[in-house]
Order: sequence, then structure tokens, then C-alpha cells
Amino acid sequence: MPLFLLLKRRVLTWWSKAPWLTLCAVLSVFYWLGFALIHWSEPPGNPIRSLPTYTYFFLVTVTTVGYGDVVPLSAVGRLTAGMIAIGGIGAAAVALGSLFSSIGNLVKRREKGFGAFTMREHIVIFGNRGAETAALIKRLIADQQSSGAEIVLCSQSTERNPFPDFIDFVRGEPTSSDVLERACVKDAAKVIIHSSTDYESICIALAVKEINHHASIVVRANDPGKDVDIERVDRSRVVCIKPVDVAMMVREIHNPGITQVLESLLSTEGQDLRSIRVPPDFPALSFGQLAHDFRERHGAILIGIRPSGNSLNAGSILNPPFNAAVRGGMFLDYISRHPVRIDWAEMQQNRSAQSH
Repeated sequence: MPLFLLLKRRVLTWWSKAPWLTLCAVLSVFYWLGFALIHWSEPPGNPIRSLPTYTYFFLVTVTTVGYGDVVPLSAVGRLTAGMIAIGGIGAAAVALGSLFSSIGNLVKRREKGFGAFTMREHIVIFGNRGAETAALIKRLIADQQSSGAEIVLCSQSTERNPFPDFIDFVRGEPTSSDVLERACVKDAAKVIIHSSTDYESICIALAVKEINHHASIVVRANDPGKDVDIERVDRSRVVCIKPVDVAMMVREIHNPGITQVLESLLSTEGQDLRSIRVPPDFPALSFGQLAHDFRERHGAILIGIRPSGNSLNAGSILNPPFNAAVRGGMFLDYISRHPVRIDWAEMQQNRSAQSH
């Protein structure tokens, strides 16, 4: 009995360190021990004595298929077959249990934010402001331009993934190397910082800037006047979004119903504010020509232009005069239900044909 207990403890120790290796070792013992006993006990005419036939017999016995076309004839052989069946079925049950347990633990780890991911060109959201962040995620999921893009939420205070069917979740200190690495921030296409304090937002923006040199960074500002400090992190990529404040209340007082117009404009079911960049080498043309083309060919309303260059937060010109010049590299802001796709080469050919 002490020897049995010692062997049991040794097997459990091996199992805790390397379960799959231990399982393979147990199956190997059953396989070779069974072959030795059957080869020794079975009569020479029984094909089960050959290694290929015995391997086939071992597999159908362990998997409980048991076709019965190859069977041992001797008493020792049948006892060996019973040993293989009981031991093999037990090993298979342990293997399946271990596999499902591993899958369950992996799912739980990912749901609790302790998993690591491998993705590129995705959207990373830092911070969780409760219902406000939930509304942001729902909007991203429903938005056509972010359709198909993977979304990762990074938060230290959140305990479980709020949308496990739609997004991934990483829990931990947002500026830590561990969180930045597990969320693949280095390869992200867009970063949204939705923190509760502007100081934390600045720290996250600095951490993102250090490892990601191309992603656009959108920050939800909290205190009036802090947007300037936040955008100073990287004026070419960081853009602050101010929350709707008392100014909107004043507009609603003087223009009843204007809030509903704004909500409709920002709704996923209605029109949306969008932008497109003119190719840098495109010849200059008037705002009026473009506005007419947008309306007639694309059903969109061109509302403004922004200067060319790398600065995303440069001042925009809303409702410019029709003769305002639009040059290559400038940004066009418009309202439409779907993103506009422009064939700039065709537009240039049509302009050349009209001029001749």
C-alpha cells in the first residue's frame, strides 16, 4: 500500500507539472505492455500479434468503437484487452476533461481581462466611464466605418468584459507595459482615451505615442481648457472631443428642436459627419464645383474644408464661399449616410475634357 501511495503521489506530481506529457506516457505504457502480453499469449495464427494490427485494435478499443473484427482469443489476451479498454477510456476521459478545463480557463481569463491578443489595425479604448463608454462601444459596433475592426477595451477598474460577444478586454494599469503589449497597442490603427481625469488621459497619450507612431488618438476631455494641454502631447495625431455642455442648452433655448437635429446627425440610423482627403497632387478647384459633385453624384452635403498638412486639429472652414479654392492635401468635411468613394482620376479627366 505505501508503494501504491508513493506511485500515486508521483503520478499526480508529474500531472500537475506536465499533464499532456504524463497522459502520453500512461497511454504508451498501456500500448507497449498490452502488445507484449498479447504477442506472448495469442496463438501464432491470430493477426493481432502483428504490430500494425495490434495498433488498429488498440485505437478502436481506447476510443470505445470496438468493431470486433480483430479480437484476442486467449484468456490472458482478453484480460489485456479489458485492461486496455478500462485504462484507455479513463485516459481519454481525463484528456477530454483536461482539454475542456483548459478551454474554460482560457475563456474565463479572457473575460476577466488577463488574456493576451494578437491583432493589427484594431481600435483600442482606454478607460471605462460606465454607461457613457458602453454607449461609445455600441456606436462603434454599429458604425459602418468601424465594421469588421476588432475592438479592445483596456481598464483597471472593470472586472469583466462588458461586451464579450463583440469586443476583447484587457485589465490592468493602462500605462503599464503589460497592458500595452497584451492589447497590441503598437499595431493599433485608432486609439480612444476615455479616462475619468485629464491627467490620466495625458499619461496614456504619452505612453501610446512612445510605442505607436501612426495611430490617430481621440481623447475625451473632462475639464474646460485642458484640451490644449492634451493635444500638446502630439498635435499631429491627438484630437480632443469636448462633452456636450451648457452651450448646447443655450442653443436649444433659442432654436427649439436643434438638439434633435444634432442627435439625428450623430445617430447610426441617420446621416453622419464624415471627412475625406483630396490627393496631394490633385489640381486646385472651387468649393462650389466639389459641393455640386458631392450632392449630384453621391447624395452628400459638403459643409467645410480643412487645411492640408499633418495637423488633424487645424481650424476648419465651415460653409466657405463657392469660389473658395480647394487644393491637394486638404480635407473635405461632409454629411452623408454612407462614406463617399471618389474616383479622383476620373474627376480630373472630366475637368480636362470640359476645359477643352
